[in-house]
Amino acid sequence: MSEQKTAMNKETARKFYERIASKQYDKLFELCDENFVYYPQIHTKLEGLQAFIDYERANMDPAGDFKMKVERIAADGDFVAVYLTFEGTLLGDSWHGVPAPKKHIMMDFMTWLTFNDAGKIIEKRAKYDRYDIFKQLGVTNLPLK
Repeated sequence: MSEQKTAMNKETARKFYERIASKQYDKLFELCDENFVYYPQIHTKLEGLQAFIDYERANMDPAGDFKMKVERIAADGDFVAVYLTFEGTLLGDSWHGVPAPKKHIMMDFMTWLTFNDAGKIIEKRAKYDRYDIFKQLGVTNLPLK
């Protein structure tokens, strides 16, 4: 793969996260393949970009004016790894069923994006420590699974 194509994939990955950070979810359709698949965890597969957008909204929108920053991007051909940080204050009374009135959360996470030959994102895999988030919310009886 050419260095130019790799650079284009990295730029598309940056745009992808800039659009999420600015809640411009509708503009993700320009960057993603119609067969987009998201794996928020290794055992969970969401098919279709709209399923991903719904999942992101449920996770991020409760944090109001959150800040998400791309810290590093590395690419190898059609694969782009992105390291990000996220910070926000939950505005509701709960987050995924956990009481969290006005709780401030911070996290970092890694994602791996796969691109098709047309330069569109066809797959996203994410790795983050969800237990750390629950600990920040004050959950002390986390079951180990």
